[in-house]
Amino acid sequence: MNERDIAKGFSGLWTEFFPMLSPTFVIAFNEAFVRPILGRDGIVSAVKLTSPSHRPDVLAEFAFRFAAASYEAGVPVKVAARNEALMTAAFGAAVKRVRELRPNLSADEPFLDEGEQLEGVRLALVYDEFVELWPATEAVVFSPAVKGSGVLGQCLADLAIGKTLYEVKTVSRPFHSRDLRQLLIYFALQAVTGEKRWEYGGLLNPRMALFCTFSIDWLVMRLSGGRPPNLVFPDFLQALSRDSVLDRRF
Repeated sequence: MNERDIAKGFSGLWTEFFPMLSPTFVIAFNEAFVRPILGRDGIVSAVKLTSPSHRPDVLAEFAFRFAAASYEAGVPVKVAARNEALMTAAFGAAVKRVRELRPNLSADEPFLDEGEQLEGVRLALVYDEFVELWPATEAVVFSPAVKGSGVLGQCLADLAIGKTLYEVKTVSRPFHSRDLRQLLIYFALQAVTGEKRWEYGGLLNPRMALFCTFSIDWLVMRLSGGRPPNLVFPDFLQALSRDSVLDRRF
């Protein structure tokens, strides 16, 4: 089962274990926690849509992959943008990932025109600025693996910096409840598999150059009505496995 499908579905399960995850909470959460990225030259500007993309998912994934490739190569995005091989490899990785998440896509090969490629580079520059916020001693990992459990196999999260795991959404909207759900799934898996890599969660929007960071313990207790993560997460994944079996059977 795809963890992103779970974040969107199983509404009864989310209501049972995280009853306070309401539209009202999300509005207050955005107002209280979300802030702009303060870069080298001040507040980082949002990346405007140059034109409606025929494949916004590929564009967003390309920006992410290009930022990751630049970081791993040890060069700034501005420098990497002159490396055609790096750009091509990032695009290929983006298409592969999109097809993994959407296997029913048309067989037609996606592409990005020149304007979309430039927009992707501008989005990648936001990642550059974001990573620079943190001390060099904080390990940066793009697409960190999260060990699977039960009906969920191994997952690939978005971005980890030190003890914080970020969910990335390249969209022109505020953060939604499903963005927080995605993080809760990763932290639930971490809890039941015994991996204690991250203590904090975060959301990052390169399109709007906004982010937030918060304690996962605080979030779970706030959304669950006071139950701590060590009690909520095992029960949540057990119920998820149960409901998944029933859903497939009937």
